[in-house]
Amino acid sequence: MIRLISSNHHFVVLVLFSLLISSCNTSNHLREHIQQHQNKHLQQRQQTQDPYAYQIFGVLIIFVATILLWYNERRQAITEYRLNEAKRQCTSVSSLEANPNLNNQLIHTSGRTTTNDLVVDAAFGVSLKDCITLNRVVEMYQWVRKTKEENNSTVYYYVKEWSAIFHSDCDEEHSNNKNYWIVESETQFNKNVRLGAYLMSYSLALQITEERIHMHIRNALNTANFYGFKKGFICYENSELYIYFQQQKGVQTLNDLRVSFFARKTGPTTVITYLQNDEFTPFVFQDRYNQTVARDQNFLNQDHSQFKCTDCCCYCCNSFRSAEIPLTDINWIYQSILTLDEVFQQKVDQNQFTTTSLRLGGYIIMGVGFGVIIFPVAGLLQAFPLMGNFLAQITGYIFLIVSLIISIPFTLLVIAFAWLFHHPKYGFALIGLSALITTGIYLYIKYLS
Repeated sequence: MIRLISSNHHFVVLVLFSLLISSCNTSNHLREHIQQHQNKHLQQRQQTQDPYAYQIFGVLIIFVATILLWYNERRQAITEYRLNEAKRQCTSVSSLEANPNLNNQLIHTSGRTTTNDLVVDAAFGVSLKDCITLNRVVEMYQWVRKTKEENNSTVYYYVKEWSAIFHSDCDEEHSNNKNYWIVESETQFNKNVRLGAYLMSYSLALQITEERIHMHIRNALNTANFYGFKKGFICYENSELYIYFQQQKGVQTLNDLRVSFFARKTGPTTVITYLQNDEFTPFVFQDRYNQTVARDQNFLNQDHSQFKCTDCCCYCCNSFRSAEIPLTDINWIYQSILTLDEVFQQKVDQNQFTTTSLRLGGYIIMGVGFGVIIFPVAGLLQAFPLMGNFLAQITGYIFLIVSLIISIPFTLLVIAFAWLFHHPKYGFALIGLSALITTGIYLYIKYLS
């Protein structure tokens, strides 16, 4: 037998090779048959399941757009009402003399803020005139823990950087030493700043734009004389913006400090606020919307780290409601001379810009929602040979345009129902406009069909 095989070696190899090819062909045909069978079932399953998934997802998107539009209109309506009421109540007065008859009223006044007092930080040799506030900011060069996502898990890593907050959440290998923090941040407020006859309030002062104070060699020398060699700091150097506390001269070392200063200066000023006992205090609205706005603020201040999935819809609604809180108080300051009408017109324009931007965003989101609902129809066109992908792309663009057109009356309808609660005439007018656009779209589709 062995001799026979050896004598017909080439024939045996040919037979084995033929059997191998046939077996490969058979396995390939079998694999293709199985794959076709699986693809057929997969396509059938996708055809039965995917449309429902798209529809559910599309409805959720439309729901988000609806609550965004609803609470945007609510904020617009309440803010517009309050701005009109505040403008009606506000009295423009001269800042040169205090009028006791204006106590407990909303006033508008303008002029130039002045002060004769210096604001001084003796430790660093900083002394400023015409200063309302002086803010000292202290930072430490320290380890800061960061996070990043890798392989679906959170990874912690550490970097050295300047921070005004002491980070105690680092491990032993990357620990920081708070004993080196020998100077604290602080803000000094000049209590003798006047706008004519009226004292400037702290809440108004904090709204003024800060400017950085440049550091000089005298500031570094003053700092060295004041702090000496405390906690191992042997060198105090100034740069343009900082005073550095160094443990090694010219070398940035862990737990080093740096200090910078910011100041708010006097100048031309316009104020709209509430006058109480000749002092500026915030004007808080007291009207029919108080309870609603207070509820929104309470929700915003709550801890929402844990909530049930069943409360998801309510959570989304409350989140939009609390994020779009209307105007609650008036305590405005501008670093220029403006009339009462100019100030309120600026506020109206800002409110209108916010409202228009959110309306446009809600409309686009709603259009995307309708597009997602009808998207599976475009996907079915891919089954056509040769031109399937092209037809699907063209149809997808057409459906996007159609979904945006469909969104117009729905967007107007949501806005209209929101205004019914605050300004019924606007609401009914928008409902009529929505019905008119819907009728036009229906007649056009009927004409095409």
